Amino acid sequence: MQGWGAMGGGGAWATSKPAEVDEDVETPAPKTTASPLYGAPAPPEPASRGFMSFQKSEDTNNIKSATSAFGAAPGGAFSNSAPGSSSAGATSSDIAAREEALRKKEAELAAKEKNLREREKDLESRGGGKKKNWPVCFPLLHHDIAGEIPEKSKRCVRTIYMAWWGLCWCLCYNFFAASVMLGYKDAGDRIASWFLAVIYMLLGVPLAFWSWYLRMYRAARDESTLGYIGFFICFLIHVGYCIWAAIAVPFSTERWSFAGWVTAMVAFDQDVFPGVVYIIGACFWTLESLLSLWCLKDVSDTA
Repeated sequence: MQGWGAMGGGGAWATSKPAEVDEDVETPAPKTTASPLYGAPAPPEPASRGFMSFQKSEDTNNIKSATSAFGAAPGGAFSNSAPGSSSAGATSSDIAAREEALRKKEAELAAKEKNLREREKDLESRGGGKKKNWPVCFPLLHHDIAGEIPEKSKRCVRTIYMAWWGLCWCLCYNFFAASVMLGYKDAGDRIASWFLAVIYMLLGVPLAFWSWYLRMYRAARDESTLGYIGFFICFLIHVGYCIWAAIAVPFSTERWSFAGWVTAMVAFDQDVFPGVVYIIGACFWTLESLLSLWCLKDVSDTA
């Protein structure tokens, strides 16, 4: 087996001329170990083990050099530079940026909150934010039966609304009848009756709207039991007033202030024309009384 230990020639089994050995280099003596059993020296390690050790040490050196080269690269994963300096700078800048973003967000939220408060105050001042649409000539409040009243109560509210318009018409006609009687000098207390008719018209229209119609509207919209109770109390007063105006028993200064049946009979003593005027007014008051009674029954059945 020639050339087993030759490294530079033709390999481990080369049969060519053996390599020259430098005489100046000492060949290390093979290590011997004592036999664990009899103390005899162990056989020398084969030359192949020395070759494998040399190969292993060379591979280890190559790995170390590659690792050091990779770590020396700038920005590498295994960089030997101090990790605390760059990361600390990046962290502080990130924290400052986040604090600045939070301050901006806080300022935006404060501005939005202020805007919401102003809008709430504006909505409260305008009556819940709903557009005022009644009356059309001079809007004072929001009125929408079709949009706000539940389906089961719409018919009752519309009927009550018609009863209020009927009262407005009766009071205006009542004023007209009292104005007719001003032309007859023989009619006693005609001036006092005319002033009473004016007061009935000016006060009766808004009081009826706020006392029983609007109360009914809100009770039906909110389905409030207390609202219905208040409506019944005020509407009963209205029904009694309409019945009294339809009869119109003449009492001194109130003799011509109501265009009812009894007043109409007395008006014929003055002339046919005022008698007819008062008869028509009595018919209006009678219709208003009947409509109000029917509304009272309808609401009691629905509420």
